[in-house]
Amino acid sequence: MLRSDPLLGLGLAGLVFAAACGGGGEGNAASSSSGGGSEPVCTSDAQCGASDPCKIAACVAGACVETQAPEGKLVLDGLVPGDCKRKHCKADGTIEEVSDETDKPEDYNPCTLDTCTEGVPLHAPDPAMEGAACGASSMMICSAGQCVGCTDPLQCPQGGLCHVAVCNLMGMTGACGLEIAVGKGVSNVDPGDCVQAVCDMNGLIVPAPAPLEMPSPDTNECDVESCGESGAIVHTPQPDGTTCGGSSTCNPSSCSAGACVQMMPLPGTDVLTETQVPGDCRRTVCDGMGGTLDQPDDADLPDDPTPSDCTIPVCSSGTPSTGPAMQGTMCMAGALPGTCDGSGNCK
Repeated sequence: MLRSDPLLGLGLAGLVFAAACGGGGEGNAASSSSGGGSEPVCTSDAQCGASDPCKIAACVAGACVETQAPEGKLVLDGLVPGDCKRKHCKADGTIEEVSDETDKPEDYNPCTLDTCTEGVPLHAPDPAMEGAACGASSMMICSAGQCVGCTDPLQCPQGGLCHVAVCNLMGMTGACGLEIAVGKGVSNVDPGDCVQAVCDMNGLIVPAPAPLEMPSPDTNECDVESCGESGAIVHTPQPDGTTCGGSSTCNPSSCSAGACVQMMPLPGTDVLTETQVPGDCRRTVCDGMGGTLDQPDDADLPDDPTPSDCTIPVCSSGTPSTGPAMQGTMCMAGALPGTCDGSGNCK
């Protein structure tokens, strides 16, 4: 029997995939209660996660509280579409598997009737389709539950997302069939969560690890995110000593064992390059608390703009000025060479 593909929507299979990825429960936060005077554990029901499929978690007065799910609540965990069964919660909170005649199997064969009988899937030849046209181009016919007359797989019913159409199934000349594309990637909604949807050996869409994906960096500068072989996000520490946190001379920080650690320098440590102005008679030093201090430095002499006269640049308590050159210093008195008299005059 042929019907629309429920996997594309993704329909029931989508619910199974969501349940397997943690989306089938009441939430994914840990269920707990808040102690007196502590911060609220939750502010909405969405922040609370049930510990069991047959429990419902809700946020009550800032605490996650679990109650028994109503009898008959559908359990998605372990649900297999088309197996003629379903699971639901009993009144005592346990899970019961029962027959579901509406959960019909799908073989994507227009020449069969897909039915459930007491929880068992059946694919019997459909008498109404005997001799009827079938296949992608309706150029073949149904015979004893098989679509026959193919010479190419493209002529056959194409099946679902996890199927590959074949012609001459199991050596039967001209008979169409389907094979399961095990491991075929079906979708990847979040290319950074290390998980993708693939086809399993039963033709179902299931979550599988995606170790080649690249997760987004987290807020920790001292680790690097990658996808592990199991589908979990791996946080690898940066090498110790890697700068982090906007490190500077007076507020240095570096990575240590995957954490950004600050190590304040001693007060008075010179700031070598960040804020120093050469020749301003001052120097910038660390204050020992992550900041800087501006101090006089009479050894930080300005450049001498007139080296041929008898004045020299000096610093006085951090203030630039000029003073007389030493007596006997060579100078130029106009166009003639001379010597300084020690009072700032060239003679």
